[in-house]
Amino acid sequence: MKSYYQMTALEKWTEDLYERLGIREPSQISITNISERLNIWIHYLDVRSKGIEASAGMYSMFIDNRLPAGMQRLEFLHELCHLLRHAGNQSVMPEHYTQAQQDEADRFILYAAMPYSMISRRSLPELRSEAISFITTEFEVPRELAMQRIDQIQRRIFQGQLLAVMGAQGEKVPTLCSPRSD
Repeated sequence: MKSYYQMTALEKWTEDLYERLGIREPSQISITNISERLNIWIHYLDVRSKGIEASAGMYSMFIDNRLPAGMQRLEFLHELCHLLRHAGNQSVMPEHYTQAQQDEADRFILYAAMPYSMISRRSLPELRSEAISFITTEFEVPRELAMQRIDQIQRRIFQGQLLAVMGAQGEKVPTLCSPRSD
């Protein structure tokens, strides 16, 4: 089954980032660990979370200290995507452009909080509900996020199987597009 899974470009980028940083286990996906490896200064304040690039390659991030620790980590990952992948001031960009960046940062959370490379090395329970519980516990994420990731992985495996069958039958393999590129 796992051989049918195909990563998106963003997911591959995230996996490559973790490989470069030596992050191979769920316990290493922490604000402290990642920020130290990327030299990002973290400030916990009573403000909305935000990342800034003070000068070329010098990053700071403000994390909302009113949030529970688990939500702070997800906010960190969201802002990390903006710091590493998005340039410019969102307040002066067209709305559709900033929305695209927000959507990408939200997808990044799924990949960064629950990397496929780490999930695929584990034996997931067969039952969907048990697999979701396993991911929730193993990766310390909210159940809803684990459910999104499990569903996403299942869709990608099914898509890979479908494409393989069509290719084996000599059929022209269409480009499958979905309304969202998760």
